[in-house]
Amino acid sequence: MTWERFGYICRKVSAGIGENESVSSCIEGMDKDESCELYGKQLARLSLPKKILDQIGSFDNKDRALSALNIYQGLNLSERFEEPMRFKRVVAYLSYVTFVFYIVVGIYQVKVAPTFLNVFEDFELSIPSHLGWYQDYWGYFVLAVSILLISSLVIGHHLRKIFSFDLGVENSFVLKYMVFRSIRTSYMKVIDILLFPITRAGEQNGSMTPELFKHLQEVEASGMSVVVEMQELLRVEMRFLLERCEQQMKYISVLVALVVVSAIFFFLASAYSPIFVLGETI
Repeated sequence: MTWERFGYICRKVSAGIGENESVSSCIEGMDKDESCELYGKQLARLSLPKKILDQIGSFDNKDRALSALNIYQGLNLSERFEEPMRFKRVVAYLSYVTFVFYIVVGIYQVKVAPTFLNVFEDFELSIPSHLGWYQDYWGYFVLAVSILLISSLVIGHHLRKIFSFDLGVENSFVLKYMVFRSIRTSYMKVIDILLFPITRAGEQNGSMTPELFKHLQEVEASGMSVVVEMQELLRVEMRFLLERCEQQMKYISVLVALVVVSAIFFFLASAYSPIFVLGETI
């Protein structure tokens, strides 16, 4: 509900600011107003909505600040940036698989494998190759699977953080090197669109997409509605961003599923081969 509260503050300040009141003091007052609680919890200090409001409050030109607020209050941001339920389910699935994997490994290593080893030692039989191989290399196997599962969870967690719009998330190691490049590029375009109202009167931000900045400037100069064009651009970019995030999570889910199936086969082969050997011996 972060963007609902942000939108309400923009609307409230635009409508209720006094003639001699500064924009910064009005924003601060509105943010502490009890009515804001109806639109969600207080904006996080290191979130993009908070940064936008702080930037607007720092403008020396009151008209420029109010102009930016008028644009933001016209944008329907809450629906665009809501994290989809199907994306949450994929992350929950990865968490569940990770939990089950460690439970199975723990039970096998603590209960199953030692029991078979003791039986073979009592009967003075050679340990089956599958069980012997498992005992020699189980640590490496578990480490490799753990790296995959934990990496999948980390990627899923950071992709979810995209939808919370925390400051600096785009510069994290995960978004730079562990996700599709198109995801970070699309996310940066969304940020550029959102920041345009507070940069358009000044010089272009060094990290802002030149083509995007130029296009929105041309829209504004032509007399077209900046709000409408920003809304459409956000719709396009958020749809693409969501599709790419889901695509990466699907690839990860398939890979994790294959690894888990292989692990189950590995555990079963290690567990049943001693049973067959003991059956033939007895």
